[in-house]
Amino acid sequence: MEIRLATIDDIPALRSLEERYYGENLDPSERAEGYISIRHSEQWFTSAVAADGIHIATNASATVVGFIAITAPPADSNVNTSPIIQAMLDLTKTLNFNGTPIAQQRFAFRGPVLIDKEARGNGLYSAFNTITRQAYAGSFDTGVLFVSTNNPRSVHTTTSKLGAQSLATFEVAGEHYHFMAFSF
Repeated sequence: MEIRLATIDDIPALRSLEERYYGENLDPSERAEGYISIRHSEQWFTSAVAADGIHIATNASATVVGFIAITAPPADSNVNTSPIIQAMLDLTKTLNFNGTPIAQQRFAFRGPVLIDKEARGNGLYSAFNTITRQAYAGSFDTGVLFVSTNNPRSVHTTTSKLGAQSLATFEVAGEHYHFMAFSF
């Protein structure tokens, strides 16, 4: 597999992969393998790609089989910010990580991270972690992310392989999420 920065031409494949693993599109049995909670707009993907914030993995056929996003936090006054992201922005003002309020650190949002089930088990998640830590350590001190409390596979992977810590849980529209942080 090859890992590289995404380009504008990759956006349709990224959105297609995201749509396949969006939780509401999966049967409950499929959700046990991990899922994502937010659909991102084409505008979000375009901005993230333009900021060199998305790395993709492609297979031998040049098909996108996974991606990871690292993006600067949106302005908290952005009317297009999802309720989950807005809740996280609010929490950065009250939560500490490594002894300092997160809002006072150089922090980035991590996610989504998606790996197509056919590409899992090949070390891609760890490779994404290594590449993004190298790529963004000069720009960010801390990464923040959320994982649904109903997504134990993703919680386990994020804590055991990334080393993220759950600092709090929060609720949006009746769903509960872990607010997690890690060091770049």
